[in-house]
Amino acid sequence: MFCVLINFVCAAIFSLLAYSCFISRRPVSFWSGDKITKDQVTDVRKFNMANAVLWAIYSLFYWIACVCGFVNTKVSIIITIVGLTVGFVGLLIGYNIIKRRFLHEYRDRYIASKLNDYK
Repeated sequence: MFCVLINFVCAAIFSLLAYSCFISRRPVSFWSGDKITKDQVTDVRKFNMANAVLWAIYSLFYWIACVCGFVNTKVSIIITIVGLTVGFVGLLIGYNIIKRRFLHEYRDRYIASKLNDYK
């Protein structure tokens, strides 16, 4: 039951984080010390929505592990470990994709590199 409680707390925290990204009017940051201004983002609403989806998908690992914990603790632990490893790597990759898509600095650099490929 301890595993179910831990997974429930983690799932609730990440779901609340996804919800806060969804309702925020200012650009949300992925890293704790990172400050993103409205001038850096092409579309704040879509940027925040993409971050909300990222965190919601990550929280699904923990919700599934929480439900599985009532049936089989070993399966719950395996899902939790997969969520911690594969899910965390997925978060990093997903946020880099979001940055390239919505931040001016990365988007302009990406477009310039693609234009240089055609020269």
